[in-house]
Amino acid sequence: MKLYKILILLFIFGVSLNVSLAQSNFDHKALLKAATTRPWSGESYPALPSLSTEMQSLVIGELIDLPTVKNAYIKLDAKKSNVEWFQGVSELEKLKAIWSLQSCLIHPSEDVQIHALRSLTKIGDKRAVPFLLMYAEYMAVLEGGSENATIHGIIHESIANALSTLTGVKIKLDGQDPEGLKRGITKWRKWLCEN
Repeated sequence: MKLYKILILLFIFGVSLNVSLAQSNFDHKALLKAATTRPWSGESYPALPSLSTEMQSLVIGELIDLPTVKNAYIKLDAKKSNVEWFQGVSELEKLKAIWSLQSCLIHPSEDVQIHALRSLTKIGDKRAVPFLLMYAEYMAVLEGGSENATIHGIIHESIANALSTLTGVKIKLDGQDPEGLKRGITKWRKWLCEN
């Protein structure tokens, strides 16, 4: 009879643990989706890269391991205000949460992307280089319009600054320069292959 009770308790504990783990994983995936999904109509131009399964796991790992990262990441929900977004990015920078900051590069707001690029540059962690290169390839297009072109130029400059800082291969861009960015990508990819 005692063994039977122990088995029941183990079963109940196991079910409750599985439910708890599933809920925890679901919450973090929902949090990631809220920060990287465009809540308004239309499509992003240029198109943004998607996070690989490995990258999602690294971001979720930071969210699970460090509650302070999770608290900062909550502020990145695309339905929140830009003030909250910028606070979230700033907190992620202070925590050196490089995986979460890289996921900010696919936030629907270009302003968040710019802040994340600057944060990754300040942190200086070379593990950001591969995703930055992929992001750079997506951004290496010309964008029309006065305001859009200006913002896109800031993104080009920020990408070049980040990759130049992280790789030591200096490329300076002045405003929107898709061809200059593409030339830089070739040099930074070469650096990546050699290091």
